[in-house]
Amino acid sequence: MKNLITIVVICTITLTACTEAFKKGGDGIEYKIISKGNGKKLNYGNFMQMHIVQMYKGAKDTVLSDSRDMMPRIEVFDSVQTPPVYFKILRQLKSGDSLVLRTLTDSVFKKQPDQMPPYMKKGKYLYTTIKLVNIFETKDQADSANKAEWALAKAKCTTSKLLLLKKISLQKSLNWIKILRHWKTILLKNNIKAQKTKWGTFVVINTPGTGANASPNDVVTVNYTGKTFDSSKVFDSNIDPKFKHTQPYQVSMGQLGSVIPGWTDGFALLNKGCKATMYIPSPLGYGTQGNGTIKPNDILVFDIDMVNIEDEEALIKANQEKEAAAQKQMQEAEMKRADSLSKATPKKCFKWFINHAFTR
Repeated sequence: MKNLITIVVICTITLTACTEAFKKGGDGIEYKIISKGNGKKLNYGNFMQMHIVQMYKGAKDTVLSDSRDMMPRIEVFDSVQTPPVYFKILRQLKSGDSLVLRTLTDSVFKKQPDQMPPYMKKGKYLYTTIKLVNIFETKDQADSANKAEWALAKAKCTTSKLLLLKKISLQKSLNWIKILRHWKTILLKNNIKAQKTKWGTFVVINTPGTGANASPNDVVTVNYTGKTFDSSKVFDSNIDPKFKHTQPYQVSMGQLGSVIPGWTDGFALLNKGCKATMYIPSPLGYGTQGNGTIKPNDILVFDIDMVNIEDEEALIKANQEKEAAAQKQMQEAEMKRADSLSKATPKKCFKWFINHAFTR
């Protein structure tokens, strides 16, 4: 029902936006602003509180992400951290406005066409709708709002977790029990001795780690390689350059639904430095739908290196402090540059112009 409501809301905004032609925004981006006309104007240095929904409109509309599932995002509005094409568009907004962006899949995947999901087609659009919920003038105001939203998001996480547990418990019908028993037999035949989690993921600890296991309050950082049990063909990895994303991957243990259930389930048995292999039955993976090269009902095997485990609240605070320090440094550098330009004499400016204009 929630997905249906989301699609109706997006379609309403999109149809409203389509009553007039989209404007060109550069870099293949088209946009349309739906203004309420009476909100506070967004100014340089303000903090934007936004809800963002991303959607693919093809033969079947697909919601890719929706910040309303968790909490609105807060970003600083300046020309340093905001890409120029978005800066020019966002500076036209007022509090309460909605912005619809659309980009052809051809443009999005132009440099990496092999990364386009199978259900997406060329000539179709990816839509991003941004609702500017609020504008804050100071970082303290933004942090206070973010803290309040985080408390609400935690409650949503708990509800989501209970719903998922209920769904999985319903799956533990006679058929589900048969699947697990059959799968356990397969592991034993292959001389694989694994621990079974509460939900049904099987975990083999290859190298023990240290400290406490990951909890719902943590953010874990992992390196991984995923393959299917039947073919042993690797379908994704963040340590193999072939897949073009060789950075450690972070997962919030409290945000269920951001990764497959088998990951969240299996990570709860791992601690920092642990190396493990997780065997994930299809109901805890991609189920009967599959995903890309993963066929329906495929059993997944992940080699996991638990690089780090951090308390999520402490990590968010540390990141905010780093961002604030970096922003302050950039603003000071920008002010220093502006000050030096204002002190330059006309003669020096003319000399600079002559040197640069005729040496290119």
